[in-house]
Amino acid sequence: MRVQGESMADAQIHTGDILIVDRSMEPIHNRIVVAILNGEFTVKRLYKKDNELMLLPENDAFQPIVITPETDFEVWGVVSWIIHKAK
Repeated sequence: MRVQGESMADAQIHTGDILIVDRSMEPIHNRIVVAILNGEFTVKRLYKKDNELMLLPENDAFQPIVITPETDFEVWGVVSWIIHKAK
């Protein structure tokens, strides 16, 4: 899947990069995941501890997203590889 946006820039994931997403991997704490949030795909780091669930951006210009029982949310897959274009 091709990335659009800069919310994960500090994790070296930029617009135009290609992500290899493994849908069979378990989405555990601190993994980078592709999620469906309110009907749209997003790439974020998964925070999953105790009773807290959040999607964390890797760019200070973006805010963490707190997942509540009311949130329309699904982890679609876990990012296993990031492919960058040579410059």
